Amino acid sequence: MKNKINKIWENFPITVKITLWYTAFIVILIAIMLTGSFTVADKMTGDLNQRELIESVIEMGSEMVSNPDEFDDFDDGIYFVNYNNDGIEMAGMSPRGFDLTLNFAENTVRTYEKNGEKFYYFDKKINTPEGEWIRGIIPVNKLTNEVNRMLLIILISSPLLLLVIVYGGYKIIKKALNPVTKISDTASEIQKNGDFSKRIEIDEGEDEIHKMATAFNEMLNSLENSYVREKHFSSDVSHELRTPVSVILTESQYSLEYAETLEEARDSFSVIQRQAKKMSELINQIMELSKIEKQIIIPTQKINFSEITEKILQDYKNLIDKKNIKISKEIEENIFIIGDKIMIERLLDNLLNNAMKFTKNEIKIKLYSENENCILEVEDNGIGMSEEFKNLIWGRFYQINDSRNKKINKGFGLGLFLVSKIIEQHNAVINVESELNKGTKFIAKFKKYYSN
Repeated sequence: MKNKINKIWENFPITVKITLWYTAFIVILIAIMLTGSFTVADKMTGDLNQRELIESVIEMGSEMVSNPDEFDDFDDGIYFVNYNNDGIEMAGMSPRGFDLTLNFAENTVRTYEKNGEKFYYFDKKINTPEGEWIRGIIPVNKLTNEVNRMLLIILISSPLLLLVIVYGGYKIIKKALNPVTKISDTASEIQKNGDFSKRIEIDEGEDEIHKMATAFNEMLNSLENSYVREKHFSSDVSHELRTPVSVILTESQYSLEYAETLEEARDSFSVIQRQAKKMSELINQIMELSKIEKQIIIPTQKINFSEITEKILQDYKNLIDKKNIKISKEIEENIFIIGDKIMIERLLDNLLNNAMKFTKNEIKIKLYSENENCILEVEDNGIGMSEEFKNLIWGRFYQINDSRNKKINKGFGLGLFLVSKIIEQHNAVINVESELNKGTKFIAKFKKYYSN
């Protein structure tokens, strides 16, 4: 039974749950208030009745001392009875149900109850030679009934008041939680249609609900960017791998069916090896790119930029000499930056490889300080590029054309894209200066680190 109730409760909308809790709280609060009101009203009316009774009896006794004819048997809801010294009733009037034979006790308000009726009575001895008494009697139910009647009206009207409060509270809660409903609807729509461009449309606000909706929208922005990036990435990778895979399959099929001599087979194997090597290089770059893109926070360490640059140039010395390329370098010593050492090495590798592909016979490397920054320049004297391509070269898998991208230097268009990502993650900037037939210069600017 308990599990069934819990299951029913869990299926309620959040607005109904909050309204029910809110209603329970209001009902308990009203019950406490009404109980307290009845208790306080009873105490107050009792105190008021007794005070009024004492004052009236004392006043009546004083008037009778000066003038016995001033006795009045009823005044303002209070009954008065005049007794002689022997306790015999001489004059006055009493309410129905009251016992006139009760003993006297001066200056004390006492209570008499009979058949559900309640009375307060007060005795006062009059300062006369005969020693007379004045007894004042007041039915307690008179004022109490009026107060109780008022409280009863409140009690009867409470359900209507509670209904108004609950309805109003439900509307307020529903309006306040409207962004939550929009979040749920948006999430359901995205799940149904796979459309990550959907956003929660809400008014401006600074409360917790609006902050949650804003955070949800930011999360959707991130998801959409990731989704679009992965979609483009998959498309680009498929496109790049299609050609070498087709070549390998074609050559394999040709070799199996038509190769009659070892030499013909070697030619096919040579083509397959070149295409497989190309695929391997592409996959390595893809893995490297994926690693960089997923690395939201890079390791921060002090890096000697000067030493890394010198080391990379030393590693490339034999390859550069083999290509008959002249290297000119101007590297300022002990320039430090904060970043990821491996990423900075990949940055230098890609910039240097790019320069080696397109230079005629010379590459210039510069690393120097400029105010709060340090500047890295990598310049070649190749054919350069026109203005329209300067922003396009940073795109994923982008290659300009075969006139610049000679067959011998043909790559995958990932190198400069990797460079742009590394620059972005290090909060640096990179620009390119180039003119057709005059070469290209890449200029990267990093924040310089000053050690204490």
